[in-house]
Amino acid sequence: MISLFLSFRYIIVLASVGVLAGAFLMFWEGMLILRNAFLYVRTDPDMSVIAAVLNSTDKFLFGIVLMIFAYAITFGFVIDLSPEMRKKVPAWMILNTVAELKSLFFQVIILYLVVHFATVMAETEGMPDWNGLVLPAAILLLAGAMKLVDSSSHDHTNGEHRE
Repeated sequence: MISLFLSFRYIIVLASVGVLAGAFLMFWEGMLILRNAFLYVRTDPDMSVIAAVLNSTDKFLFGIVLMIFAYAITFGFVIDLSPEMRKKVPAWMILNTVAELKSLFFQVIILYLVVHFATVMAETEGMPDWNGLVLPAAILLLAGAMKLVDSSSHDHTNGEHRE
């Protein structure tokens, strides 16, 4: 019975494959945006391509984030690696607890929002209105929430506070 329930963890591979497909889609979209930026430079040299380059960077970054999640989910929750294999796999690919996945999730969202905010500011003509402060406020609130979550996480194996 236990082996049946343990085998259900392999269903998580479907999520990893879906996330990986999303990463490739983001890379493709980033390449298309960057190609268009090169075309803008060729056809209209006076037109600024900063927003297009930042937008493509935004897409690439999100694709990288999705790849990190796919690897972390696969090597953290599906594939049980031997100690020898764990030494060969980069540390960022392996998660040991759901708390580590939660922390990674917060960090990645904050990083993405910061790059997205820079992209929005590059695309904005003139001074932004007060609605432009919503995104930086959300970033600060998420950073505070991440700090609270990290400080409240405990290592239950030895009772010590997690740093």
